Amino acid sequence: MNNEDIRVIKTKKALTDSLYFLLEEEMYSTITVNKICENANVHRTTFYKHFYDKKELLIYLLKLTGDDYFSVDIKERLNSPFQVLAKSFNKEKLYRIEAQQQGDKEFEKLYNDYLINIIQNDFNNNMHCIVVDPTVPKSLISYVFGSVLAAFIEWKMNEHPTTNPQQMDQIFHKLINVKARE
Repeated sequence: MNNEDIRVIKTKKALTDSLYFLLEEEMYSTITVNKICENANVHRTTFYKHFYDKKELLIYLLKLTGDDYFSVDIKERLNSPFQVLAKSFNKEKLYRIEAQQQGDKEFEKLYNDYLINIIQNDFNNNMHCIVVDPTVPKSLISYVFGSVLAAFIEWKMNEHPTTNPQQMDQIFHKLINVKARE
C-alpha cells in the first residue's frame, strides 16, 4: 500500500478522526471497529487494509499527536522527560481524550505503554549521549529508565494527579541518576 496515495491518506485521516471523535464521547473499551467504520463512513474491510485492529489505530493517532517529541533536543528529552512529553503532545486533543478515558484501564494501559515505549526506544537509540557509571550494563539502564517512567506515570494517575511535569522531572532525577552529556 502506498502511504503517499491521496486515497490512503484520506482513509487514514477519516479513521483517525473517527476514533478521536469516539474517544471524546465514550470509553475506548466500548468502541468497536464497526463504530469507527460507521462514523468514518469507511467499509470494515478497508479498515483492515490499513490497520490490524483498533489498538493499532489508537497508536497511530497517538503518534500523530506527538510528532513534536523528536524535534526537541536529545539532551532536553533525556534530562526533562516529563516536561518534554507535556510540551510535545497536542495538549488540546489529549486533554479531552484523557478526561473522557479516565478510568478505562484498557486505554490507560495502551496509552502509558506507548509513552514508555517511545521514551525507552529514544533512550536506547541515544545511549551514546548518556552519562552513567560505566560499570552498569547499558542494556540494564534502558530497562530501569523505562520501568521508572512507567512507575511515575502510574503513581501520578493513581495518587498525585496535580503533580506537574517539572515536579515529576525533579523527583525523577532524585531517584535515577541519568543525564545527557553536555
